[in-house]
Amino acid sequence: MTDNAFDIDDEQLEIRQKLKAALYYTTLKISNELAEAKEVTLSRQVVASIAETTWGQCQQFAEDLEMFAKHAKRSTINADDVKLLTRRSQKLHNFISQKHEAYLEEKQETKKAKKPRSKKSVSATVSTGLDMEEDSNMD
Repeated sequence: MTDNAFDIDDEQLEIRQKLKAALYYTTLKISNELAEAKEVTLSRQVVASIAETTWGQCQQFAEDLEMFAKHAKRSTINADDVKLLTRRSQKLHNFISQKHEAYLEEKQETKKAKKPRSKKSVSATVSTGLDMEEDSNMD
């Protein structure tokens, strides 16, 4: 019989390894595309260093986001936390802000489209439907 805490650690380790492998693969692909465009070559060590630096930065971002939410006495990270995280990079901050605004607009449009009709309009539709049916039976 295995210890549940040990199994969770193994699961987390496996997920972490998969994420790191995906990050390395993506870094390699992007690096190769850029190197080809610039007509240079990058060693595997350079690509690995870029991937490791990116991994470390992502870990720091995650910790910062958790701390921002915790400071605001929340357990959920929200868009304001992400905007705060990106405050030092004006381009990234603008990009995130634009994406968030577009998301909110889309959410609002979806909400309006799904908004149910009031009871008055529903009952009026039903009674109108019945009236039409009664009229058709009279013919």
